[in-house]
Parts: sequence; C-alpha cells; structure tokens
Amino acid sequence: MRVAPVVLLLLASAALAAPDDGRRLLFACEGQHRIVEFGPDGGVVWEYPAEMARDVWRLPNGNTLFCYNDAYDGGNSNPSGVMEVTPDKRVVFRFGTTGQVWSCQRLADGTTLVGAASQGKLLIVGPDSALVRSIALKGAPGHSCLRNARQIEGGHFLVAEEGSRAVREYAADGALLREITVDFPPYSAVRLANGNTLACGQGKMVEVDATEQVVWSLTAADVADLGVRWFSGLQALPDGRVLVSNAGGKVPFFEVDRAKQVSWRWPADAPTVAMGHGVQRLDVAGAPIR
Repeated sequence: MRVAPVVLLLLASAALAAPDDGRRLLFACEGQHRIVEFGPDGGVVWEYPAEMARDVWRLPNGNTLFCYNDAYDGGNSNPSGVMEVTPDKRVVFRFGTTGQVWSCQRLADGTTLVGAASQGKLLIVGPDSALVRSIALKGAPGHSCLRNARQIEGGHFLVAEEGSRAVREYAADGALLREITVDFPPYSAVRLANGNTLACGQGKMVEVDATEQVVWSLTAADVADLGVRWFSGLQALPDGRVLVSNAGGKVPFFEVDRAKQVSWRWPADAPTVAMGHGVQRLDVAGAPIR
C-alpha cells in the first residue's frame, strides 16, 4: 500500500480559520447515528444513517465506506459490519458479522479490512463479502480489544489496541512484528512517511521513532482551551499538521502543528456537532494518512 509523502515541518502560529475556508470534513457522527459531510460553511451537505459508526472513508470512486453496529447494547453479539454507499445512497457493498466493529479500510487489492473487536480479530473481506482471511490479535477479544486498524506500507497492519495500551504491528500472515507501549489508551495510529508512528488516544498523542523513542507529544493540557476528552480520529496532513477529532470534547475538530499551535479549530459560531470519532478532510490531495 503506497503511503502519500508527509513533510514534518515546524509551522509558525497561524490565525484561526473561519468555517468557510474550504475545509470539507467527512465524519462518523455516533451521537446522531449517521455519517455526515460538512461543507466549507460548516453545514451538512450529505448524510447517511449509520448506527454506532466510528470509522468512515471517502473512497477514490466517490463512494463512502463505513462500519456500523446495530442494536448496540455494550455486549458482543450485536449485528454489525461494513457498508459502502454511493453519493446517491445506493448500497454497493455490505459485509455483515456480529459483535463490536470499530474500524474499516478499503485496501489496495480491493479487499476490505474490518476491525472486529468482539472477535479479537482483523477480518479481510473480498468484494463479494466473503471472508478471505483473519488475523488474531494479541489483546483479549471484547469492547477494548482494538479501535482503529490500518494496513500500512509493506502489507503490514498497525492496530491501536486500547485495552493493552499498545500499538501493535502485524505481518500479513498475522505474525506480531512490533509492539509500541504507550501510557494512555490508544485510539488511532498511523505510519508517517519518515517511518515514525503517530498514535493518539485518551488525552494524549505521541510520535515514536524506530527505536521506540518519543520524538514529539501533545497532551490535553497543551491545548487546554479545546476541552480535549479523546484524541480519537486523526489525519496527518501534507504540511505536517494533524487534523484531530475530539470525541466528546468541547471543540469537535481542530488542527495542530508540531510547535503545538492550534492553526484551525471548528469555530464557536459554526453548527453544533454531536460526538463522534472518525474524521477525514476531503479537500486534501492524495491518499489520506489516517
């Protein structure tokens, strides 16, 4: 899987942008049981019903891929899965399973990665919705087994395993290659172009190099006025900044640079946003690193 280049720059503090600055955000809005796309003015320009969805992608073909959990009651037997819908809301792909499903990703070969927490597995599903293979995770199956899982360069899988307080890297055959321990429950992890790993979760975000050294970090206290609860969904932007979804926090979305300056935030006079996790900025060229 080819990862788009990321240039890690230290940026000077920038003026906070207005909601009509061109940003378009796709968001898994768990609090309103739907997937929403926000236009440049902060208004909803597209939506689709999705029960307990926490991860969403706009695909290169213009369709939207997301995971869902129907009749969710906190247990491990609810109907769940992944769907792909067209802009005119036709369902063109559906994979159904049971138990909590927290992440999804369309892979380069056309298969779909499904993060099945209740099963303690990554599921690889073909275009015909048939299971191709599965990878058992090290963490115990259940609610906190994993959050976001991503395929990275080389066909490996990077998994934020919340209950283990670890980001683990697995080979395509399921062998455990690397374990990065963190001092917070992680939600998302991505591999940057420089080879480092950027991970975020409850109240903290860290960048770790190949020797497990933390080379950059951000805490809730560093951006105290945003009322951070969870750094949940993230997207590493081409200019080195990071777009963050603040699940359940005061300011739902913001962008921060490596000098820990908030260069953009969802403005106070923009429409209110219910709690959610997965976010993708749609006005950025290239494959998103998220």
